[in-house]
Amino acid sequence: MGEQHEGQEHSAEPTRPPLTAARAREMTAGLREAMDDVRRSVAVLAARVRDAHAARVWLPLGHSSWEPLP
Repeated sequence: MGEQHEGQEHSAEPTRPPLTAARAREMTAGLREAMDDVRRSVAVLAARVRDAHAARVWLPLGHSSWEPLP
């Protein structure tokens, strides 16, 4: 899915006008911003997981361990 093989046409995709340098810069800046957002989210998630593990959150919730159930 999504792969193109020799002999296949790109008929499903409409033709697009060429990008201007300014629009290409806007798009790449948006990609960088999105990647930075992901990095921040992953850092927050990792910190919360570390804190939850250090606090042994499974005990007051009635679980015997941190391990996921099968």
